[in-house]
Amino acid sequence: MLFVYEQGAFPMDTRDEDGRFRVAAYRADPRAILDLDAIRLPRTLRRTLPRHEYRLTVDRAFGEVVDRCAQRPGLDPGEVWLTPRLAAAYRALHRWGHARSFEVWSGDELVGGTFGVALGRAHTLESMFHVAADAGSAAVLSAAVRLRAAGYRLLDVQQRTDHTARLGVEDLAEETFLDRLQAALVGGLRPAAVRRDGGPVDSAELVAALDRLIAARGRYARSLATVRRASADRIATRSRRPGHAAGTT
Repeated sequence: MLFVYEQGAFPMDTRDEDGRFRVAAYRADPRAILDLDAIRLPRTLRRTLPRHEYRLTVDRAFGEVVDRCAQRPGLDPGEVWLTPRLAAAYRALHRWGHARSFEVWSGDELVGGTFGVALGRAHTLESMFHVAADAGSAAVLSAAVRLRAAGYRLLDVQQRTDHTARLGVEDLAEETFLDRLQAALVGGLRPAAVRRDGGPVDSAELVAALDRLIAARGRYARSLATVRRASADRIATRSRRPGHAAGTT
């Protein structure tokens, strides 16, 4: 499974014509990522998330998150999204430090979560579940903020949906995705650590952390625009000096 992820693919347990399951590797083109430098916080979430008072954790209930993702509603009778042996494989990856979960709690009840696989400074989100309003978005955003703080360079979500697009998820050509994956693996396959006790502890802190990131991004963009304008002005000034032909500077 780690080799599959290293190659930019992901495993799924599929049923053959004879009714037996087999684990196969799949790729997606385009491939969806959440750019950790371009995370979005929709206006409605900025308003509603603090009201929920959700508690956010990391790796506190990995097995339960996997089980809840396997019970995803809307599946047809007999359809299996996450088979027991594939779930067991993810639990093994978790024990080895290559898989983690991000949980959302309302009081003592687990109301949302997402889990995925980590290699180097690349992390994929395999699946997400929620049983309360905005809990799924809170799980994905909590993962994004914490992974960015830990120095991750790539957050793969495999396929873009209308829901994740609101958070900044975008499609990349597979070739571009593979280039970015290899860049994130330059330092080796050992996952960069994500602190359990670091990052926002509740949905109000999550919104505050996102607001700071977005504000800093805006300041950087304005600063860069100022530098570019100043550079353009200097070039234009030199081109108007005697002895400088226009367009040759």
